[in-house]
Amino acid sequence: MRPDGLRLSPRHRAWLYGTFAVLFLSGTGWWVLQRWLPVETEFGLQSHPAQHGMILLHGSAAMLALLLIGTLVPLHMKRGWHTQLNRPNGIMLVSLVALLSLTGYGLYYAGGEALRAAASLVHLGLGLAFPAALLWHIVRGRRARRLRPDSSSGRERRPPRAGQHKTVR
Repeated sequence: MRPDGLRLSPRHRAWLYGTFAVLFLSGTGWWVLQRWLPVETEFGLQSHPAQHGMILLHGSAAMLALLLIGTLVPLHMKRGWHTQLNRPNGIMLVSLVALLSLTGYGLYYAGGEALRAAASLVHLGLGLAFPAALLWHIVRGRRARRLRPDSSSGRERRPPRAGQHKTVR
Protein backbone atom coordinates (compact mmCIF):
# COMPACT_ATOMS: atom_id res chain seq x y z
CA MET A 1 0.00 0.00 0.00
CA ARG A 2 1.30 3.45 -0.85
CA PRO A 3 1.54 6.23 1.76
CA ASP A 4 -1.75 7.88 0.68
CA GLY A 5 -3.59 4.61 1.33
CA LEU A 6 -5.30 4.69 -2.06
CA ARG A 7 -2.65 3.44 -4.44
CA LEU A 8 -1.69 -0.18 -4.05
CA SER A 9 1.92 -1.27 -4.13
CA PRO A 10 3.06 -3.12 -7.25
CA ARG A 11 3.25 -6.37 -5.26
CA HIS A 12 -0.26 -5.93 -3.87
CA ARG A 13 -1.63 -5.19 -7.35
CA ALA A 14 0.18 -8.24 -8.77
CA TRP A 15 -1.39 -10.52 -6.16
CA LEU A 16 -4.86 -9.07 -6.67
CA TYR A 17 -4.80 -8.97 -10.45
CA GLY A 18 -3.13 -12.37 -10.69
CA THR A 19 -5.71 -13.95 -8.39
CA PHE A 20 -8.58 -12.31 -10.26
CA ALA A 21 -7.12 -13.55 -13.56
CA VAL A 22 -6.92 -17.12 -12.22
CA LEU A 23 -10.51 -16.81 -10.97
CA PHE A 24 -11.77 -15.55 -14.31
CA LEU A 25 -9.85 -18.04 -16.44
CA SER A 26 -10.65 -21.05 -14.27
CA GLY A 27 -14.33 -20.10 -14.04
CA THR A 28 -14.77 -19.46 -17.74
CA GLY A 29 -12.62 -22.49 -18.55
CA TRP A 30 -14.83 -24.71 -16.41
CA TRP A 31 -17.94 -23.24 -18.03
CA VAL A 32 -16.64 -23.80 -21.56
CA LEU A 33 -15.69 -27.41 -20.76
CA GLN A 34 -19.04 -28.06 -19.10
CA ARG A 35 -21.15 -26.35 -21.73
CA TRP A 36 -19.43 -27.16 -25.01
CA LEU A 37 -16.86 -29.90 -24.52
CA PRO A 38 -18.44 -32.91 -22.84
CA VAL A 39 -16.66 -36.20 -23.48
CA GLU A 40 -18.42 -39.06 -25.28
CA THR A 41 -17.80 -42.36 -23.49
CA GLU A 42 -19.32 -45.82 -23.68
CA PHE A 43 -21.72 -44.61 -20.96
CA GLY A 44 -22.83 -41.50 -22.89
CA LEU A 45 -21.82 -37.88 -22.49
CA GLN A 46 -19.64 -37.29 -19.42
CA SER A 47 -17.93 -34.29 -17.88
CA HIS A 48 -14.61 -33.29 -19.36
CA PRO A 49 -11.76 -34.69 -17.20
CA ALA A 50 -10.25 -31.20 -16.71
CA GLN A 51 -13.45 -29.83 -15.18
CA HIS A 52 -12.68 -31.16 -11.71
CA GLY A 53 -9.27 -29.50 -11.62
CA MET A 54 -10.70 -26.25 -12.97
CA ILE A 55 -13.35 -26.03 -10.26
CA LEU A 56 -10.82 -26.88 -7.54
CA LEU A 57 -8.54 -24.12 -8.81
CA HIS A 58 -11.49 -21.74 -9.01
CA GLY A 59 -12.57 -22.44 -5.43
CA SER A 60 -9.02 -22.07 -4.12
CA ALA A 61 -8.54 -18.80 -5.98
CA ALA A 62 -11.88 -17.56 -4.61
CA MET A 63 -10.67 -18.13 -1.04
CA LEU A 64 -7.43 -16.28 -1.79
CA ALA A 65 -9.36 -13.46 -3.47
CA LEU A 66 -11.56 -12.99 -0.40
CA LEU A 67 -8.45 -12.85 1.77
CA LEU A 68 -6.82 -10.29 -0.53
CA ILE A 69 -9.98 -8.19 -0.68
CA GLY A 70 -9.91 -8.17 3.11
CA THR A 71 -6.45 -6.58 2.98
CA LEU A 72 -7.98 -3.62 1.12
CA VAL A 73 -10.42 -2.73 3.91
CA PRO A 74 -8.16 -1.04 6.49
CA LEU A 75 -6.47 1.42 4.13
CA HIS A 76 -7.67 1.40 0.53
CA MET A 77 -11.41 1.17 1.17
CA LYS A 78 -11.38 3.25 4.34
CA ARG A 79 -9.30 6.03 2.80
CA GLY A 80 -11.30 5.92 -0.43
CA TRP A 81 -14.54 6.21 1.54
CA HIS A 82 -13.32 9.25 3.49
CA THR A 83 -11.89 11.05 0.46
CA GLN A 84 -15.03 10.20 -1.55
CA LEU A 85 -12.86 9.35 -4.53
CA ASN A 86 -14.40 6.69 -6.75
CA ARG A 87 -16.96 5.84 -4.05
CA PRO A 88 -19.83 4.73 -6.37
CA ASN A 89 -17.50 2.44 -8.32
CA GLY A 90 -16.04 1.07 -5.10
CA ILE A 91 -19.52 0.30 -3.76
CA MET A 92 -20.39 -1.37 -7.06
CA LEU A 93 -17.24 -3.49 -6.99
CA VAL A 94 -17.68 -4.57 -3.35
CA SER A 95 -21.33 -5.38 -4.07
CA LEU A 96 -20.29 -7.43 -7.08
CA VAL A 97 -17.79 -9.39 -4.97
CA ALA A 98 -20.43 -9.94 -2.28
CA LEU A 99 -22.95 -11.23 -4.84
CA LEU A 100 -20.33 -13.48 -6.43
CA SER A 101 -19.54 -14.88 -2.98
CA LEU A 102 -23.22 -15.46 -2.18
CA THR A 103 -24.01 -17.09 -5.51
CA GLY A 104 -20.83 -19.20 -5.28
CA TYR A 105 -21.98 -20.37 -1.86
CA GLY A 106 -25.41 -21.06 -3.33
CA LEU A 107 -23.89 -23.28 -6.01
CA TYR A 108 -22.69 -25.66 -3.33
CA TYR A 109 -25.41 -25.37 -0.73
CA ALA A 110 -28.61 -24.43 -2.58
CA GLY A 111 -31.56 -26.58 -1.58
CA GLY A 112 -33.11 -27.41 -4.94
CA GLU A 113 -32.12 -27.67 -8.56
CA ALA A 114 -34.10 -24.57 -9.56
CA LEU A 115 -32.33 -22.44 -6.94
CA ARG A 116 -28.97 -23.89 -7.90
CA ALA A 117 -29.63 -23.22 -11.60
CA ALA A 118 -30.55 -19.60 -10.80
CA ALA A 119 -27.41 -19.17 -8.65
CA SER A 120 -25.33 -20.64 -11.47
CA LEU A 121 -26.74 -18.26 -14.07
CA VAL A 122 -26.33 -15.19 -11.84
CA HIS A 123 -22.80 -16.26 -10.82
CA LEU A 124 -21.80 -16.73 -14.45
CA GLY A 125 -23.16 -13.33 -15.50
CA LEU A 126 -21.51 -11.52 -12.59
CA GLY A 127 -18.25 -13.38 -13.12
CA LEU A 128 -18.13 -12.46 -16.79
CA ALA A 129 -18.85 -8.82 -15.89
CA PHE A 130 -16.22 -8.63 -13.13
CA PRO A 131 -13.13 -7.85 -15.28
CA ALA A 132 -14.92 -4.92 -16.92
CA ALA A 133 -16.12 -3.64 -13.53
CA LEU A 134 -12.62 -3.90 -12.07
CA LEU A 135 -11.09 -2.13 -15.07
CA TRP A 136 -13.70 0.63 -14.79
CA HIS A 137 -12.88 1.05 -11.07
CA ILE A 138 -9.16 1.28 -11.81
CA VAL A 139 -9.53 3.79 -14.65
CA ARG A 140 -11.99 5.99 -12.75
CA GLY A 141 -9.86 5.82 -9.61
CA ARG A 142 -6.72 6.93 -11.40
CA ARG A 143 -8.60 9.75 -13.06
CA ALA A 144 -10.22 10.87 -9.79
CA ARG A 145 -6.88 10.79 -7.98
CA ARG A 146 -5.22 12.81 -10.76
CA LEU A 147 -7.97 15.46 -10.67
CA ARG A 148 -8.46 15.71 -6.90
CA PRO A 149 -7.53 18.97 -5.23
CA ASP A 150 -3.96 19.16 -4.00
CA SER A 151 -4.20 19.31 -0.22
CA SER A 152 -1.32 21.76 0.15
CA SER A 153 -2.51 24.46 -2.26
CA GLY A 154 -6.24 23.82 -2.66
CA ARG A 155 -5.76 23.61 -6.44
CA GLU A 156 -6.52 20.68 -8.69
CA ARG A 157 -3.54 18.60 -9.76
CA ARG A 158 -4.22 18.49 -13.47
CA PRO A 159 -1.56 17.71 -16.02
CA PRO A 160 -0.79 20.66 -18.31
CA ARG A 161 -2.67 20.73 -21.58
CA ALA A 162 -0.83 20.60 -24.87
CA GLY A 163 0.86 23.92 -25.51
CA GLN A 164 0.75 24.99 -21.86
CA HIS A 165 3.83 25.23 -19.73
CA LYS A 166 4.14 24.78 -16.02
CA THR A 167 4.97 27.96 -14.16
CA VAL A 168 7.33 27.83 -11.25
CA ARG A 169 6.69 30.16 -8.34
